[in-house]
Amino acid sequence: MVDDMNNEQSTGEQVSRRRFLRTAGATAAVGATGAAATADSADAISKGDGGLSGPSDYPRYSTRDHFDITWWGGVDQNEPWYVYEKWGDFSGFNQGNDLVIHAHGWLNDDEGAIDGAYTVDQALSQDGGYDEPVVGWSWDADLGTEPLSWWASTTIAEDNGPKLAYATYQFKQNNPDVNVRYISHSLGARVVASAIKQLDDWGFTDYVESVTFLGGAVDNDAVALGGDYGYPLQRVVADQVDNYYITDDAVLDYAYSLGEADTAVGASGVEGTPPSNYNDHNVSYRVPDHFSHYYLKENGGVMDLVAGDF
Repeated sequence: MVDDMNNEQSTGEQVSRRRFLRTAGATAAVGATGAAATADSADAISKGDGGLSGPSDYPRYSTRDHFDITWWGGVDQNEPWYVYEKWGDFSGFNQGNDLVIHAHGWLNDDEGAIDGAYTVDQALSQDGGYDEPVVGWSWDADLGTEPLSWWASTTIAEDNGPKLAYATYQFKQNNPDVNVRYISHSLGARVVASAIKQLDDWGFTDYVESVTFLGGAVDNDAVALGGDYGYPLQRVVADQVDNYYITDDAVLDYAYSLGEADTAVGASGVEGTPPSNYNDHNVSYRVPDHFSHYYLKENGGVMDLVAGDF
């Protein structure tokens, strides 16, 4: 099985409709006015308020410096699809019933990856009474010049999927009785969804215990049956897929729809027939903006609800 996987091609090497649109239509999609507005949104994404600062040795898988954005907006992958590193203190990370892996969103550097995973950890514990280990997935989300780096960043996110899938496979080989749960925020949804698709391609059914999308920056029809990720989510995720969205997400309503010419699942819920294990949660009544889903409840987060789904 491992030899077979080592011979697999990364899902990121496949040419897709979206990737064609990113490279061929980027300039047309964003014009001068649109680019300025998207830049404002990008700046807000990188600054979000309400998160906690984690210790520098907080455990995270990393694929930092595995990718470069070329001068024409393409993506170069510097390491094979199965390579990842472990950064920080991983002691005790495999000694619980679960392992939560948190994939951050666009424009986060490694410090942002640490802070995001640590905030998820603390919010799950303090608000949800959930004390299982949480580690981060730190990826090259902050390369290039925004807003035009968006299209390359979505490619990098998708190309992280096989790496996350392989890290999950290796963890499960050594810890078969520990449940792996994925939590993603914003563009981290592409990392997680791509990992699920890769695991499905390898034939690993019921392999990941749960998937949680928070403000997910992935097309709302892509997670439906017949979309890119619908059947993989149904086959690979043993328990359930939970999507937390708000209907007044200014970032997704404007920037995502402009860049992708589609609606994000984090702004509307699924479009089409959902997987049998899929649940939409409209949390517009308590989450104030795109950045707050994974914060402490007092700052608008919903991690108490997430923990209740586990």
